[in-house]
Amino acid sequence: MADLGKKYCVNCLADVSNLRLRCTDCPDIELCPECFSAGAEIGNHRRWHGYQQVDGGRFSLWGPEAEGGWTSREEQSLLDAIEQYGFGNWEDMAAHVGASRTPQEVMEHYVTMYIHGNLGKACIPDSIPNRVTDHTCPGGGPLSPSLTTPLPPLDVSLAEQQQLGYMPLRDDYEIEYDQDAEKLISGLSLNYDDEDVEIELKRAHVDMYVRKLRERQRRKNIARDF
Repeated sequence: MADLGKKYCVNCLADVSNLRLRCTDCPDIELCPECFSAGAEIGNHRRWHGYQQVDGGRFSLWGPEAEGGWTSREEQSLLDAIEQYGFGNWEDMAAHVGASRTPQEVMEHYVTMYIHGNLGKACIPDSIPNRVTDHTCPGGGPLSPSLTTPLPPLDVSLAEQQQLGYMPLRDDYEIEYDQDAEKLISGLSLNYDDEDVEIELKRAHVDMYVRKLRERQRRKNIARDF
């Protein structure tokens, strides 16, 4: 005996409670996606008739081998969340999707299906124009992260911390050497119509800033040693 709470395809009698295509021209004609795609015709129903998708919100977009329990309604909430909160805010996205999903689950599902999956491969090009390039180098050269990477905190007493203006949780000082050094580069920008003299002047500003960073780090090292 058929379950009164379920819906069945009128052509193949498959369970279509989660997703079905309803004909808008014929009463009581509801087809499963497979029969609809094949152009099934039954009674007065013809394949060119208008149709309406009826979504129960419980079917999987990715098939049984990769569904992981994610329903179409959760997928829609996930896409709404990524647009609202932005990539990386997994806690907010998990709260938006629902209490049944943890931030780790949300991250893994989005990265697997929408970035590394077939959808991501089709939508994300291999080469993205105007992508920001990381020009830093680890060897202590210009713009190297080693110039600004903090060292392990010093083990000093509270009185010494106050005297030095030292903040152990940040391994930094309240007052830096040459506090306004960043002004040298904060307003710099390269323009297509810059002349050679202007470009060299901007390079000189960057060089001056790097030298100030080196001196700042040297003074911190001295403070650590003595």
